[in-house]
Amino acid sequence: MKFSTKAALLSALLFPGLGQALVLKRPKRALCFIVPALLAMLWLLRAAYTAASRIVDQITAGTLPLDPVLIQQQIEATNTGPGGNLAAAVLLVAWLGSILDALFVKP
Repeated sequence: MKFSTKAALLSALLFPGLGQALVLKRPKRALCFIVPALLAMLWLLRAAYTAASRIVDQITAGTLPLDPVLIQQQIEATNTGPGGNLAAAVLLVAWLGSILDALFVKP
């Protein structure tokens, strides 16, 4: 298997930029993918944790019954604003960019 294929698989299946760092030995280029992806993922995880905490607090307070339909509606009503869409887009671009970089960009 070619090094570029191994790097693309690592970047696709584990985390963006890992293929550049571990297989292709390009640490600076790897950081161009790892840092934005990590920041975007942390932002999305924080938003999900905040929404889940709010729903759990409502359930424990008794204001939201243990009805799956009502809980689903509460989850759908959660608004992360434009930051959520931006973070998801950054994560997607970093992931796809790292795969394409590993496959097609020559050293």
